[in-house]
Amino acid sequence: MKPRARVHRSFLRSMILAITGVCLLLGLTSCSSQPSQDEPPAQQAPAAAGEPQRHDLRGTVVSIDKAGKSLTVNHEEIPGLMGAMTMPYPVKDESLLDNLSPGDQVNAQVVVEEGTGMWLENIVVAPKPAQ
Repeated sequence: MKPRARVHRSFLRSMILAITGVCLLLGLTSCSSQPSQDEPPAQQAPAAAGEPQRHDLRGTVVSIDKAGKSLTVNHEEIPGLMGAMTMPYPVKDESLLDNLSPGDQVNAQVVVEEGTGMWLENIVVAPKPAQ
C-alpha cells in the first residue's frame, strides 16, 4: 500500500470515529429517558447545572487510535447513560493511551459535558485475575 493511501485511510478512519461520536452524543442529548418503576435509580450523583456528568465505565479495549486520540471499548451497561455496546471514545489526555493494549480490561470515567461532548478520563487497566 502506498504511504499516501495509508495516511488517507487513517484520516478517514479518524473522521468516521469523530462523526460517530458526535452522532451518538446528539442522539443521547436529543432524547430524555425516564426510569421505569421497575428500574433502580442510577448510581451516579446528579451533576450541578453547568457541570459535566461523570459515569463509571468497565470494559475491554478493542482498539487504540493514538493519532486520533480515541479508544474503542466494548463496555458494560453504563447506568443512567447507555446500554452495553462497543464504541469509540475521544480521550483528551493522549498519554492515557500509552500503556493500553487491545484486550486490556479497563475502568474509566465517561465525562459528558453539554456543549462540549463526551470523552474518557481516569483510564486504569484492571488487575488481571490470579490464575
